[in-house]
Amino acid sequence: MSEETFRWVITGAVAISALFILIMAAATVGIYSAISKIRTKVEEAMVHVEPMLDTARRLTDQNAPKVSAIASDAQQIAANAKDISYVAKDQAHHFAEVGRDLADRTKAQVARVDAVVDESLVKAQIAGSSVKEAVMKPVREAGGIVAGVKAAVATYAAGGRPSIDSVAQDEEMFI
Repeated sequence: MSEETFRWVITGAVAISALFILIMAAATVGIYSAISKIRTKVEEAMVHVEPMLDTARRLTDQNAPKVSAIASDAQQIAANAKDISYVAKDQAHHFAEVGRDLADRTKAQVARVDAVVDESLVKAQIAGSSVKEAVMKPVREAGGIVAGVKAAVATYAAGGRPSIDSVAQDEEMFI
């Protein structure tokens, strides 16, 4: 690159730098004016806020002992609630143990009652079978006697001795 081109490039760079410096100066002036407007508004707001701050300070000074007492009461209430929680938890565990014990005892009693009922049913079935057999045996014997008497009466009514044909027929039916 020639020396003249180099000088033009340097001149352009200096001109651009100067332009940016001017832009920065204008921005600084703009920022200063904005800050001064904000400062004016803050000073106006402070005129209105200072009485509120004084009132807040007075209220804080007046109510500080009350707030402290409330905080101390709150700590006491929290401690009491914690103690109540421990007692309630202990009672809940105790109640759960009693419930489990009651459930276990109830299960044992139900098992015993079930065994007694099963045994009673078996004995009732055996007794029913025995009664049925005891009643039916004489009835069958009486039925046999009645059948014998009936056969004797039928034979007597038929005229005495049965015929050979009827005896053979009776035997064939039996076989």
